[in-house]
Amino acid sequence: MTTNPPIIHAIIATWNSRKWIRQAIESLQNSTIPASIIVVDNASSDDTVTIIRGLPGDIELFQMPENLGFAGANNYGLRHALDHGAEYIVLLNQDAKVAPEMIAGIIRFFEQHSDYGIISPLHMNYEGAVVDPVFLSFVSENTSIASDALTQKIREIYEVPFINAAVWLISRALVEKIGGFDPIFFMYGEDQDYCHRARFHGFKIGVAPKAMAYHWHDGGKHLQKKSFREQCLRQCAQILYRLKRPDHIFILSLFGILGTWVQRALIVLAYGDFRQFAAMIVAVVKVVPKIPSVKRHHAECRRSGRLWL
Repeated sequence: MTTNPPIIHAIIATWNSRKWIRQAIESLQNSTIPASIIVVDNASSDDTVTIIRGLPGDIELFQMPENLGFAGANNYGLRHALDHGAEYIVLLNQDAKVAPEMIAGIIRFFEQHSDYGIISPLHMNYEGAVVDPVFLSFVSENTSIASDALTQKIREIYEVPFINAAVWLISRALVEKIGGFDPIFFMYGEDQDYCHRARFHGFKIGVAPKAMAYHWHDGGKHLQKKSFREQCLRQCAQILYRLKRPDHIFILSLFGILGTWVQRALIVLAYGDFRQFAAMIVAVVKVVPKIPSVKRHHAECRRSGRLWL
């Protein structure tokens, strides 16, 4: 007696992704376990859409009239996947690709461990030569990963508090319980927020090092080397993320962040980094008007349901 394979949907949110999108989609098409591919394009101005339309296979392409950001585009895909019976969902960055066995390996673990809501593979760099150093920084809290690697005793899964959303497999149960990404984050911070919400509602987050994916990433650049706009976005995201943590009392978080921000601002000024200080000022100016909305979203995230889907 054979059982039907699980229904898997893979979502890629794109924006001017001509450099990577072909490889991302082809890696999903070469997977040993099939996944229905959903691409949500955030009003790309390059030939991303033309490339996607020229690829073989069944690819569902949704073109947004404007850039909804990472959260908004993925939420559109998540809603579509759930409405079409998805049991598991792959979230794949436009600049990432998966190994053929990755999905099958993680699904096998998921089906035996329903307490996990998010599982990430090992992130190699795009060429597959080394482990992505940014990924290593995210999993460093679980010190047993490094010691097990050195002693060649790698386990199937390692629980971590957070992993970046370059390549995630998530369960339907998780999305039904906590919903989608919070659209209050346009870029950056939404995956940190999502992981905290998952853990708050009783789901574990894991890294499966025997499953492999590849990620092109310049996010390891020091903050001072990033554009001023990107510095502002990251500063905004960090303030919003800390305010929104569902396991914290909102008013205490607000006062705590204020104290931390003043302390950091004084340190930045002492080092003469006026550019970063300006980015911090801009971030505060942008976040302050959103505080009532953030407080409401904080309260909503403590409840269960298909938020923002």
